[in-house]
Amino acid sequence: KISVKLDGIMFDFELAQEGQSILDAALKQGADLPYACKGGVCTTCKAKLLEGEVDMDVNWGLEPDEVANGYILTCQAHPKTEKVVVDFDTK
Repeated sequence: KISVKLDGIMFDFELAQEGQSILDAALKQGADLPYACKGGVCTTCKAKLLEGEVDMDVNWGLEPDEVANGYILTCQAHPKTEKVVVDFDTK
């Protein structure tokens, strides 16, 4: 299960298919999440990982301290755990 917080509202969904990014899965479920390039560069889809673990394909747009502090690019992030919680409101 993936939970996303945006503008104070929690949105829960499941991955539609294996290997799908958090952003793509959310968009397919009708979530209106911020994104632009989908290439790991612009950081429009940056969110704070509150619970669980993810793998990112690339994270060119994030500084090393942002990664160390738990920020992810949802367009590049793939869940590694059963439950993942991300927060778009924390910047």
